[in-house]
Amino acid sequence: MAIFSSNKPKEKRETTDLSKQFSANNEENVHGVSTISMETTITGTIESNSLFKMDGVLNGDIKGNKLVHIGKTGMVKGNVTAENVIVDGEVSGEIAATKVEIGSTGKAYATITSALFVIQEGGVFEGRKKMKVALIKEESKNTSNSSSVEKNEKKAAEEVTKAKNEK
Repeated sequence: MAIFSSNKPKEKRETTDLSKQFSANNEENVHGVSTISMETTITGTIESNSLFKMDGVLNGDIKGNKLVHIGKTGMVKGNVTAENVIVDGEVSGEIAATKVEIGSTGKAYATITSALFVIQEGGVFEGRKKMKVALIKEESKNTSNSSSVEKNEKKAAEEVTKAKNEK
């Protein structure tokens, strides 16, 4: 028996749904993961239709269709738009996604627009948070729904005004 052994079960940090997307057994990984490695600096806009991981430095924007992961050594000075975004490194700019997760080593100095937002213990967020119920993709595909949304907002405002006047 070792001096430091224990019979207690070890706690294992559960990975999130987003982190699992980078696993080797994931079917979406058939097309691979685009990775910018550490010690690489890029200036410009990156567009990716596959899973994307940034471990280097980007002075510009990332436009992804799936998951964008800013790794522990990654730094983005610009905007990040994707279906899902994980920040384990640092982002300064705007982030727009359906789900944004700031990991325990992540730092986001940003305006974040998302329906789901998670900050793990140790993660840093300084900025502004905007909640979006609809998917970012749906908003960009079709703006014809905006008139019905405006009508509903106007109707709700009228009902609030009416309720105030009744008091």
